[in-house]
Amino acid sequence: MIKTFNILVNSPIIFFLNRLSDPTEMSLEDKLKLLPHQPGVYKFLSKNNEIIYIGKSKKLNHRVRNYFNPSQKTDPRIENLLPHIADVEWIVTLNEIEAFILEDHLIKIHKPKYNSQLKDDKTYPYFKLTINELYPRLTLVREKERDYSLYFGPYVAVTQVRSAWRIIKKTFPLRQSKMILDGSKTYRPCLNYQLKRCFAPCAGLITPLEYKKIVDKVRQILKGNFDDLLQQLKKEMLEKSQALLFEDAAKIRDQIRALSAIIQKQRIVSKQKIDRDVFAVVRQGGFAGIQILFIRAGILLSDDFLFFRKAERFTDLELLRSAFSRLYISGGNPLPREILLPFEDEEFNIFEQYANREKPAKLRLLFPSRGEKKALLDLARKNGEQNILVKIQSSKDDELILNEVKSTLNLKNLPMRVECFDISNTSGISSVASMVVWENNKPFKKDYRRYKIRHVKGINDFLSMEEVMGRRYRPKEGKPAILPDLILIDGGKGQVSSALRALRELKLDLRKVDLLGLAKGKSEKRKEGFIQDFDFEYVVKPNRKNEIRLKKNSDCLHFLQKIRDEAHRFAIEYHRKLRTKNAFHSLLEDIPGIGPTKRKLLLKEFQTMDNIYKTDRDKLKMIKGLSKKDLDNIEQFIQAQKPVSD
Repeated sequence: MIKTFNILVNSPIIFFLNRLSDPTEMSLEDKLKLLPHQPGVYKFLSKNNEIIYIGKSKKLNHRVRNYFNPSQKTDPRIENLLPHIADVEWIVTLNEIEAFILEDHLIKIHKPKYNSQLKDDKTYPYFKLTINELYPRLTLVREKERDYSLYFGPYVAVTQVRSAWRIIKKTFPLRQSKMILDGSKTYRPCLNYQLKRCFAPCAGLITPLEYKKIVDKVRQILKGNFDDLLQQLKKEMLEKSQALLFEDAAKIRDQIRALSAIIQKQRIVSKQKIDRDVFAVVRQGGFAGIQILFIRAGILLSDDFLFFRKAERFTDLELLRSAFSRLYISGGNPLPREILLPFEDEEFNIFEQYANREKPAKLRLLFPSRGEKKALLDLARKNGEQNILVKIQSSKDDELILNEVKSTLNLKNLPMRVECFDISNTSGISSVASMVVWENNKPFKKDYRRYKIRHVKGINDFLSMEEVMGRRYRPKEGKPAILPDLILIDGGKGQVSSALRALRELKLDLRKVDLLGLAKGKSEKRKEGFIQDFDFEYVVKPNRKNEIRLKKNSDCLHFLQKIRDEAHRFAIEYHRKLRTKNAFHSLLEDIPGIGPTKRKLLLKEFQTMDNIYKTDRDKLKMIKGLSKKDLDNIEQFIQAQKPVSD
């Protein structure tokens, strides 16, 4: 029996999900016969009911049944996928565009094994010019909002964009404050005015018209219209000098120099002043990469390289789809006017329709075979070929280090994913824990976690570690936690034993994970008749009596140390944040119903907490603004806080 459910997926469109209430009621072959002749999204499931692949199609029945066509077994990718398919589910949509959006949404949620995907959504810095304000501001942002501001970018090299931002702020000092200025009220100028980094529009020291002229110059710079702006500035400088306004002429001269410094870092690659993104796919062995050139107003503004390991199972189209998903669909990056691609496919037409539905200005996807646009594709490909060689070498170096760690410490798994824990406290106060994650020998900050220790009082790192491990790996929604390849503890035998005890209580399969502790020790060394103390670090493994000492300069020790140090830094940072917060915490904040206004009334009347403790209800009644319930709450609080006399 087939059931139909109505669901909503990120839009007002209603989709229909067709699946069996019990997969055992019908075979996969019979189920394929029921596939509709409509657009939609399909999901392949394994024997464990795990989604292993998600796709979309204009005609579900043709696309899905085609996977099981004997002629498709010549494709190694499909041949690798077929043995793992035990069931199929599908969702019917109203059109291909809705299927495109839904497929991207589901891939991000379920992360199927056989779909190509980048691990995190990528955003780039953009300059934001708030032209919707009377006195616009220039800021650096990573998310685009529908606020009628102008956005310029993207910039991949953050150091470069910050350098340009400093030059612009120094030479064309737009206001930096976020206060709303409508010209109806003036304020006292801030320190930026004294430092000559702002014209103080808040104090009315510059008219909107004069301010607009500066904004127009900044706008020209960000658009890349350097030639026109340079001519304009030189003309203004000459006029000022002829009028004997040498100080004003010197300021314009400084602007010309600053503009020249920005121009030197730009590279003009196109005569057409059009915003373009250029894509190229490059492969080397089992690796692949996508090179992107971001061209704005004919200038190569920045570039980026997206690297894929184990890419042999994915086509060039699937890799490009991953990049599009990361950059444009979920990354929130503004779309250019043109996207240049190395080959054509119907898939790109669907994306073009989707993008033009979302964006007022029309986007064009082009597949050039000659001319200037083809030269840009070649430029992207050449850069990609260089970048993939660097990435492969780096990847091989990482693999060698991981293999050395596995061999040296006799681990069960290659430590591709490491989760490291550290406890931090000051005399048992504000105890916290941190968890940092390392993937492929690099920090994966998206998965970092911080924990407040809830159930342990005072200094007890062992119980604190046990609590944190229990919280991290406790099953959620009936599903066991996914264990990393290696769990690393900042500590010795006690902390490792506590972690092991917590994992055993959760009944986790410890055969699939390695557990280590990295601890510090002291020893003595005799040299020329003197005894010297020196520190060393050693590794602890559960159920092993002797510690493991590693060579001081070994790659294995450096690997563990850099992860442990990052966990320690992350924990200390959180601990300091909580300490600072507690330092400014008022006991009045603990009284129910007493907000900021009423706290000010109490402190204004009584000055200190001691005076509040000594007061009585009659004095509290005299304060205007306190209700009977407030008086009851304050009285109960005072009684609870008063010390018991001997």
